[in-house]
Amino acid sequence: MRKAAIYLSVLIACLVSLSLRPPGGEREAYRNYYVGAYYFNEGDTGAATRHFKRAYEAVPDEFNFALAYALSLGRSGSGDEALNVLQRGAAAMTAAPDPENRQRLAFRYMVTGLIYTYTSRFDQAIPQLRQAFEAQKALGRPRLLSIISNTLGYATFMNQGKNAHLSRDQPEHLHIHKRDMERSVDFFAGALEYDGSNAAARGNYKMLCDSLGIPMREFPETAAHDETSGAGYADIPANIYQLLDFSVYDEVVFLLDISGSMVMEKVACVDKDRFKVMKETALYLLKRIPESTSLGIGTIGGDCGTVPKLWHPVGELNRTDFRFALDFLAPDGTTPLLNILVDSPSLFSANDSLRKAIFLISDGANICKIRGLDICDWADGLTGKNITIQILTFLNADLTNTNAFAEYTCLAENTYGKVFYIDANRCNVKPFAFNLVETCLFKLPEIHKVNCWGSNVDLWAIFKE
Repeated sequence: MRKAAIYLSVLIACLVSLSLRPPGGEREAYRNYYVGAYYFNEGDTGAATRHFKRAYEAVPDEFNFALAYALSLGRSGSGDEALNVLQRGAAAMTAAPDPENRQRLAFRYMVTGLIYTYTSRFDQAIPQLRQAFEAQKALGRPRLLSIISNTLGYATFMNQGKNAHLSRDQPEHLHIHKRDMERSVDFFAGALEYDGSNAAARGNYKMLCDSLGIPMREFPETAAHDETSGAGYADIPANIYQLLDFSVYDEVVFLLDISGSMVMEKVACVDKDRFKVMKETALYLLKRIPESTSLGIGTIGGDCGTVPKLWHPVGELNRTDFRFALDFLAPDGTTPLLNILVDSPSLFSANDSLRKAIFLISDGANICKIRGLDICDWADGLTGKNITIQILTFLNADLTNTNAFAEYTCLAENTYGKVFYIDANRCNVKPFAFNLVETCLFKLPEIHKVNCWGSNVDLWAIFKE
């Protein structure tokens, strides 16, 4: 009887917590998440923290919201509060069967180390960063490994305990030993081996090499381009190969935005409208997706009640007919995204054990409503059907497109997909993600040679401002 009462009280608590979450709360949470990330990247930590807090409080069991809020709190100096938020977020992470949990664990170590670094607890930062490095090394992503190495170098350099010195003839300063500088040099060199474009690591490496009088190693500043480019397709970005992740899926459905804005706006670097670039991108991918992958296609256009111009389940069209359908596609109407998305699972087979992906190419946000259904809530239900949503958008990642990116992000993250956008000025496809740690690039303070322990001891100092 007592157990039944306990179960009932837990059920009531869960229902109450759900009832307190406002309708469309997840979409609004992602909106705050997006705006927070924008301000974080701009260096406005106060505004970022406010928006991340709203996202986190709306959906506290979303690990990414906890991660962002904790990191922003840490950067603002609220270390203990940040660690508490991260701990609660980690509990939610381990409770869910998520294929991204290994990466999330690496992020947890990483952000913990960053929080300790921001709050000058360098002795506690170093072991966390080392665990982050080992976890990330097993997963790849050189950019993240470079950032961790740079932070390790910075924390090692700054980890001098209470080694402050004050004399009559010099202001208060912190001693830096030669051995710590030499350890830090190795970390900064390692950061540049992973990513030669890491400007913070390059500056730190040069400063210590100059101070120690050791020669600098050469590290290329840009990574080599993948040879699998968009050669032969003049109207798409050269690095379009980044979208070639579809070999891991058994079934892929193309959802193509054919709204009028796709012909009204141009991709500046190729001087072609978005519609033309979209079709050529689809044709490029069609040529490179393995023949063993079954393909389907649907279009997003007209208005909220319009029948799609193209609507073919996987396997219905052979590759020749698929290409023919793409070639003769014409623009039509607005962006009834939610209506089409809700129906799109019907384009896949009924076999839920197969790996399935929707590839959405669009330049706008949803304009339709279905009985109050939230687009993010709908995406939550796709994981049981083994469906991932991958997105390519022509929109710029700025505040004017907050609503669209809020939707894109929740669609992708809730289904373990990715969002890419076309940088129309540089003609590049860029992954869009809230990789906030990529802006955490620590730069060493200025140092000076001192003789506090005699002229025979190599010693440097950081002078307090």
